[in-house]
Amino acid sequence: MNPTATSKTGFSIETEAYQGPFELVLELIAARKLLVNDLALANITEDFIQHVRAQAAFPVEETANFIQIAAMLLLIKSKSLIPDLALTQEESADVEDLKRRLEAYEKVREAAHELSRIFGKTVLLPAGERAPEVSFAPTRDLSQDALGDALARVLAARETVERLPVAKVTPLVTIEEMMDRLSKRVEKALTISFKEFAENAKEKVEVIVSFLALLELVKQGAVAAEQYGSHGDIRIHHAAANAVPHYGS
Repeated sequence: MNPTATSKTGFSIETEAYQGPFELVLELIAARKLLVNDLALANITEDFIQHVRAQAAFPVEETANFIQIAAMLLLIKSKSLIPDLALTQEESADVEDLKRRLEAYEKVREAAHELSRIFGKTVLLPAGERAPEVSFAPTRDLSQDALGDALARVLAARETVERLPVAKVTPLVTIEEMMDRLSKRVEKALTISFKEFAENAKEKVEVIVSFLALLELVKQGAVAAEQYGSHGDIRIHHAAANAVPHYGS
């Protein structure tokens, strides 16, 4: 595991023995510049808990890194306080893994210092824009047959486009709208038949709404209606505003 990838916590500590980033504690202990017994791990843990609570979102990766480093420090401190402490095979492996990480971290840090020293001193490419060069370097197994097979596999694996039926919503006409239409027709023509008024209806429901509108206008006394015969056409006449509803037969 890359030590530089797991050592970042973004958390700094302030103790009498050390003030600075928490992840550098392991490095200082390995270099014998800091004694693990000089650190109060309980206080550091409490400070980290307060640090986590002060953040808007719970820092999962940062917390995992802190627990990893804190566990190593706890193991080192336990070993220093109890020299004869018998470690399990897994704990011994953790100590050796810690040593390897610290050594690798030191090498990475030295390499970073060296790179920062020589960065930008040697120009590898001249300044300015370069015209793009189009190049194609196919492998030896690329052939016309191979391209055809690859294209056939892509076409066979594509998702089938399912064409869904188009739903058509028919606009509905209200009784109030139909009453307004019928009133205007009667006022203009004085007398019309219901068949004439409903002949332009495109849907059966419009004929029904037209008939309901006629009944409502007759009820209100706005028009008068007469029908001759059981299934005969209905004649609609204009009536005065105060006229009494009249149903012809």
